[in-house]
Amino acid sequence: MLMLGMIVLWSSCGDKKQSNENLQKAFEIHEKTISIHKMVLNQMDALKTNKDSLFVETYSNDLNTISGSLEEWEEQLIEVPGFDHDEDHSDHDHEYHDHHDEQQKLTPEQHLEVQRQLLVEIQAIAEKIEKIKK
Repeated sequence: MLMLGMIVLWSSCGDKKQSNENLQKAFEIHEKTISIHKMVLNQMDALKTNKDSLFVETYSNDLNTISGSLEEWEEQLIEVPGFDHDEDHSDHDHEYHDHHDEQQKLTPEQHLEVQRQLLVEIQAIAEKIEKIKK
């Protein structure tokens, strides 16, 4: 009986360690994602101020599409629980959404996967902006 209790205790510690590692990785990805998002917002602001008629005619639809993608992306953004988020996620009048109820339902593995997906999506948006900038 004592041995069974020790095994259960040991296995639960292992799961907790893996959970903590997954949340740590998720937070690191989240911080990278936020950094890219800020860069994207700055680039979008710069592109939207370009008043060159040829540029506006050529890229206005693309910029509108990217703006819509950014809004959708921002709606999906969630924080990683258990970490201090020093960043002010309200730059450029864009509000980051903290979906508290959704966060509570996710396992550490799911948090990690969500953050990975958010990173892939913001990188794709950044690539679209880079194509316009060239």
